[in-house]
Amino acid sequence: MSLLLKRRSRSETRPIESTEKAKPTEAEAEKPQDRKLEKHTHATRKPHASEQNLNKLGLMPSGLGMGRRKTSAELISEAKMFLGEGPGPAVPLLATGGARLVSTRRPITPRESGRVLYGKVALAGRPPSAFSMRYLQNEKPMTPRQLPALSGSGPATPMPTRNGALLCQSSTETLIELLKQHSGLKDCSDETVQHINGILQELYARVRKQERGCKRGFILGGLYGLVECSSPRVLLAVARVVLALRVTGSNLTGACKLIFKVARNEQHDGLFHEHDVLELLIDGLGHASPLDEPEACIYAYGCIRFLTASSAQDRDDALNRNWIGGDDKPPSEDNQPATLAVAKPAPVCPRKLTGQQTLVSRLARHGAVELMILHLQMLNEAGATKKLQGPPLHTLYQLSAAMRALADVSQQQQRLQLQLACPHLIRAAEVSMGELEVQANVVRTLSVLSEDTDCCETLHNYAARIGLLLGPSCAGGQCSERLLAVLSRLGYMLGNILAKHESARIQYFHNDVAMEYLLNVLEQLNERTSSSVSLLDAQIKLIRVVANMSVNPEVGAALGNVRSLGAVLLEILKKTSGALERKKTPEQQELLHATLGALHNLCFYQDKQPAVQPLAVGSLQSLIDDLSATLAKVLSSCPTSATKVELARVLGNLTRNERARRCFCGAGGLPLMVQQLTKQAAGQDYELRTCAIGVLVNLLGDGEQRGPFLQLRGAELLSLLLRGSLEQEDWFLANIVCQALWNLLIDGQCAANLCQSGSILDEVSDLLADYLDEDRLQSGDNDENDDDENPERDGDLEENDREAETEPDALWEDFALVATDLLERIQNNFDRQQLSQSQSQSQSQSQQSVPHADNDDDKDVFIEEM
Repeated sequence: MSLLLKRRSRSETRPIESTEKAKPTEAEAEKPQDRKLEKHTHATRKPHASEQNLNKLGLMPSGLGMGRRKTSAELISEAKMFLGEGPGPAVPLLATGGARLVSTRRPITPRESGRVLYGKVALAGRPPSAFSMRYLQNEKPMTPRQLPALSGSGPATPMPTRNGALLCQSSTETLIELLKQHSGLKDCSDETVQHINGILQELYARVRKQERGCKRGFILGGLYGLVECSSPRVLLAVARVVLALRVTGSNLTGACKLIFKVARNEQHDGLFHEHDVLELLIDGLGHASPLDEPEACIYAYGCIRFLTASSAQDRDDALNRNWIGGDDKPPSEDNQPATLAVAKPAPVCPRKLTGQQTLVSRLARHGAVELMILHLQMLNEAGATKKLQGPPLHTLYQLSAAMRALADVSQQQQRLQLQLACPHLIRAAEVSMGELEVQANVVRTLSVLSEDTDCCETLHNYAARIGLLLGPSCAGGQCSERLLAVLSRLGYMLGNILAKHESARIQYFHNDVAMEYLLNVLEQLNERTSSSVSLLDAQIKLIRVVANMSVNPEVGAALGNVRSLGAVLLEILKKTSGALERKKTPEQQELLHATLGALHNLCFYQDKQPAVQPLAVGSLQSLIDDLSATLAKVLSSCPTSATKVELARVLGNLTRNERARRCFCGAGGLPLMVQQLTKQAAGQDYELRTCAIGVLVNLLGDGEQRGPFLQLRGAELLSLLLRGSLEQEDWFLANIVCQALWNLLIDGQCAANLCQSGSILDEVSDLLADYLDEDRLQSGDNDENDDDENPERDGDLEENDREAETEPDALWEDFALVATDLLERIQNNFDRQQLSQSQSQSQSQSQQSVPHADNDDDKDVFIEEM
């Protein structure tokens, strides 16, 4: 009792915060944490095991002092810190109010084996990928053709040699005549290629100097015979001269086709780094209209797409910035709490990536992005008055694909301000409604842009408008593979937006039409009997929309009473868990985890709903009983540890509801949780152990569950868990175990039975008394400081060290508050038991012999957040 008096006297000297102030705002709560973290950062002592885990997260809690026992909400909110590894992946997954964000992979787009303009896409009236360019000379000349003036005297200019020594001295007419000597040439030697290339370079230089005075028709006629040459250098040189002439119409189209022909082969990419052909191409497109000269735009944007897009098959996986995958393997002892890891980017060829970035930088500097946005606006304006079809529609297809390729590279290092294109791409997706191939390409571009912070900042203002695109997608009732791809990417884009912006969650939920479309699509996908990868992927992405939307307290509370949403999630939970029992696939596993993530967030708010309001048919609130029983069934047959953790998280939120606790225990939930904890008592799955204890705290809040828990030898289990956590100096886990023991000992009959047996409570009392000894804690810290290999420290560090040595571990302080109250309750129970035996003749006196130290000590404790 001396230790209790010592701890209690110190508690009375600390300021006690009022209950009303127990829940500060998020901004206020961060300030004392930051001050405490800054204070501990300079200390060089080795932190305890549990403190090390929090330090890895960069989220070391401040502790609330010894003035009061921390609420369950504050305790379990700290548990969420253990659910990730490092500040990068873990922090974005956390949200206020016990809800958390759900991540997923980027939808995988099948790659074509080579560079093709359309691939397997079948668009009506599409231009051919193979073409003839024998009409370069067909454009009428701007000026009348004139014969070259001949000098009346003097010798004629000698013909230049093949080495090109006299090319600069030759007239333009002479250069054209030299080119005509190679008319119709296809295969040629390197020497011939070099000779022709020299002539074309000289001709290009003259055209650039005399843009207005050159004879365009005459020059184009000389270039006519070289368009069938097999040499890519010659073709690019011809295209440069043609573009330098500022041609339009069919000649501009021919030049774009020449460049496209070279760009189709990935081995020719290096040629585009040797000269300014890309800049000339952008200049040429600047004089073209996607409505009047669509074919030129098609091949030009196809060329840009080829040159800036990677051909690596795993590029989509390498850019999954929004995906955090679960790891079924047990974590190492050095990093017990972490079971989530970021999928590391696959290595990309540095040379290839550098080449792409160089080309993208050149395009950006020359205004390619601004030109693409301008063409996009022109197509949208035309589509607003008349449905796009034919070549303009194909231009939109290639333009959006080129913009997607730019976005892929820009997310590495480039800054192209592609966020300016986001509103126009959304309008393009609306304009192309009914043209699935084109709309799919536009939505693919938007989904990639949604991964970028700046683009997502722009897109979040259009969240509800993007949601409206879901409606017509399933209007026909049947979902093709292409339609599923559109739904998947719309869901991925919305999930990214709702994961980052609070206003977008509220905006989307309050748009009744968008919400109705989302529910309709979820229902239709759930009714399909097939389990194709495309269908599962679309379901994953759309359920993630619900999960990330429900992070907002207002939205999450209201979604609990939305028609059919609970029924859809419950049906997916049953179907997916049953399918995983038969055959485990990654897609089924991810769908199950996404569904559990959505249920986790929705269940958090359901105990706050008034019971008098009418419940919508198929809503989550109307299916609490079925959901509790289903979770118990799935948990009993679940083979993987990662899925068990997700189930325990859902149960941690759901069992705060009294009806849910009753139904869960009625389905055998209490023995199931004891079984899981018995397996994990000495296991390595820290996350599952922590979540399961949190569920147990809630279940023991009901008096009728305490007796069965004792029959299941639950008290011995809690004692074992407490010893293990204290021996590892895991003050956080010990804190939760003490909460469970507190709820158990509230029951007088249970306390009396445990006092009679004596051994369990004696062991718990000894453990608590031992680890509540501050001298023992400080001596351990001093021993660790003695082992420091770097004794040389400046004055500021030494002062911080002395402060750290005199100040107890913050997590230990939080544990000490709960443990002190628990130890006092155990002592009171022992005293009450002794008085009851010594004064058995006066039962009424024995009940009043030991007054309660605190009027709040007999209150149940529930886990507020899981």
